[in-house]
Amino acid sequence: MDENKKDKRKNIIILILVLIIALGGFFLFNRKDDDKPLDVDTEQSSYVKPETPVDRSKNVTLPGWGAFNIPANTKEITQGFEFHNPEENYWYVDKMSVDGKEVEDLVVDSGNKVELNHYLKLNGIDSEVKSVGKYDKDLFEITKTKKGKYQIEAIGYSDKAQTIKVKTKDGKSHKIGVESKSDCFYMTFALYLKENDELLYQSGLVSPNNYIQKMEISRPLKKGSYDAYIVIQPYRSDKKTKTNQGVVNLTLNVR
Repeated sequence: MDENKKDKRKNIIILILVLIIALGGFFLFNRKDDDKPLDVDTEQSSYVKPETPVDRSKNVTLPGWGAFNIPANTKEITQGFEFHNPEENYWYVDKMSVDGKEVEDLVVDSGNKVELNHYLKLNGIDSEVKSVGKYDKDLFEITKTKKGKYQIEAIGYSDKAQTIKVKTKDGKSHKIGVESKSDCFYMTFALYLKENDELLYQSGLVSPNNYIQKMEISRPLKKGSYDAYIVIQPYRSDKKTKTNQGVVNLTLNVR
């Protein structure tokens, strides 16, 4: 029994000594490691404050109405109403890129003026534009502000891709690419009587600068004046993405 106790004590003492040695080595190793300088990360470059793209999408143009004057006692209506999609809902947009990277869109004939520096920053280029090379003045208007900043405005469109070469203050050259694409809003029209919100007519998609020539309402109406409203639902060019709808109140005169 005494020998077993002695053996257990020896084993415990040996275990404690091993732990002390291990801990000592751990702290010694870490101390040496703390004294050693860290390596510099090679995957780094000068910091450029991120620039946020601006949504310059065109807003939809809604048509306007007064009263509708349609014939009584018939479902087929060919006169006295107007459902049209204004031509302003067809436009061109310039897809802007810098050194091959797409950065932002600029709507043609929108009146928007954008600093060229903004496009460069979207591609991580912090140096400002010092000079601008040749460009098509029928497509773009580039001006210099009092503060020396170059601004671009899209005033025309072309089927061919355009390139505007610029030089920055750090002596480097960059290419601003421009590619014009058409875009549009389609519209649907729904005619309701205010009483019970009764749907009289629902159109399909109407293209920009087009109108509905004939509509067939759900039932013939007797002569009189009816409070009505039209729900205009614009769709983007993919013909499925809805935008904010409009509601127009009007008087429906049935004669």
